[in-house]
Amino acid sequence: MAIREGKWRCTNCGRVERGSQLACLGCGATRDENVTFFLEEDAAEVTDAELLRRAEAGAEWLCEYCSTSNPALEKKCKQCGAEREQARAREVKEIPLAGPVPAMPAPAASSSGCFKWVVGLLLLGLAFCAGLGYFAFRESDEPVTVENLEWSRSIDVEALQTVREEGWLDERPSGARVLNRWQAVRSTERVQVGTERVKTGVRDKGNGFFEDVYEDQPVYDEREVKDTRAAWEVERWVTVRTEKADGPGGEERYWPQLDLDRNEREGARKEECIAVLKGASRTYRSDLGCERWQQLAVGESFTARVQGGSTVKELR
Repeated sequence: MAIREGKWRCTNCGRVERGSQLACLGCGATRDENVTFFLEEDAAEVTDAELLRRAEAGAEWLCEYCSTSNPALEKKCKQCGAEREQARAREVKEIPLAGPVPAMPAPAASSSGCFKWVVGLLLLGLAFCAGLGYFAFRESDEPVTVENLEWSRSIDVEALQTVREEGWLDERPSGARVLNRWQAVRSTERVQVGTERVKTGVRDKGNGFFEDVYEDQPVYDEREVKDTRAAWEVERWVTVRTEKADGPGGEERYWPQLDLDRNEREGARKEECIAVLKGASRTYRSDLGCERWQQLAVGESFTARVQGGSTVKELR
């Protein structure tokens, strides 16, 4: 596992020093318990034998009297001379690659003109979408007059027919007659085919050095899972035609008469009651339900609740 030298920022003068440097070269202050080590992305692997020895010696300990950091192998504080005894060591912690790796704060960069343009376009797009949403759902009141009333009723006629379908063999409907079968890819599955050693993070050794952390992770391969597809014939009720009846308001509504053959049946029914409403600038065709439609008369005036400038939601 590769060892890399980190850095630290002096809490007294702000100067950045190498991880192996125990005291600030700018002001002479020794690093204390408030110092945080960070690792630059392009930090090179340590190959120097002395630095490797220091890195592997263990975490530094913090003097109980002056809070100075001392190398793990030191028995007395290099700052005040106090014995180590039960002094607390710096924390050794692992930092995953996906987690927040400690880094030196970068100086604030001024916004470029291009960035401002991008932000401006994004804000403009958001404003446009908000405007569309507002006008699509905005409701307003408008005076309207009933210009016409229309109704229509329809019934689907279904016939029992033989149809050809295709699908997985185990999903064929009851009573289907299989005509053909073949193999096809139905899905894929992940199968472990080995392992690989992957770098998962770094370990802050608590002494100015970092150690790459690796673990063995499984390697998977996607494999096709085949199954049997088939073509079959099956009897289905299919809509073959739609019988309709319509007329103006004021006459009794009725359902169309059906003349069914021996293998036919009645299917879905549908009814519409349309009020043609003339507004100040446009005409609306609105289906407010047949119960409300029956209460209207040509020539009556109402206040319409209009949504999005096109749909009448209510008449008052």
